[in-house]
Amino acid sequence: MKRASFIVLIGFVAGLLDLIPLILAKAPVFNMVSIVVFWIVTATMIHLAKMVQKPFLNGLLISTLLMIPLALAVAATNPKDLIPMMLIAVILGPCVGFCIGKFIKK
Repeated sequence: MKRASFIVLIGFVAGLLDLIPLILAKAPVFNMVSIVVFWIVTATMIHLAKMVQKPFLNGLLISTLLMIPLALAVAATNPKDLIPMMLIAVILGPCVGFCIGKFIKK
């Protein structure tokens, strides 16, 4: 149970960090909740799926793959948001992977 709680905490913190640009842009609350949930799910997937051995690269790969459909859906209405969304995944994903690799042992 401690492991699951810590994974959710890592995802929640990543979601809060991702909220900073959304708050500055005055995004709708639904979008803010959605991105926090995205990072909680992404942290769980990073923990469960080992696509590569290094946690840092695993976080990068999984977060980027999971962000692509979300970014494309948002880009349909706001094309200028595609690059920032992918950039956030490229920055936060490896951080989440590193934290999970460092603090959570299987």
